[in-house]
Amino acid sequence: MSARLVLIAGAVGAVLLVLAGLYWKGRRDGAASEHPKIEAATAQAAVAHLETAGAQEVARRTTAAVARGEAASAATSKLAHDALISETGHAPLDPDRVARLRADDDKLCRTAPELAGCAADRDASGG
Repeated sequence: MSARLVLIAGAVGAVLLVLAGLYWKGRRDGAASEHPKIEAATAQAAVAHLETAGAQEVARRTTAAVARGEAASAATSKLAHDALISETGHAPLDPDRVARLRADDDKLCRTAPELAGCAADRDASGG
């Protein structure tokens, strides 16, 4: 092998080493510049997860509130119907009817304890 071929091979090898070094430096710098973007995307994903969990909780609570409202409406409708068809509006109520009305009131208060009169009734009765 001639000296000229050795010099050319050495120069090509040196150029390849420099190019490989530049390539790896660029990859490392590129990865470092992407790191804040990755952290921001991770934080956004965490926020989105929390927002989704919050929305699911709101939906669950809304469904429960609607169910309580429907149960209260059904109990109130039954009581209103009974009151409208009562022929003896001024006469004392039959003890059985009083017991049924009290049971309906208790059911209504268990279904929707935030209604007016439920807490006062419990406080007055000691329960």
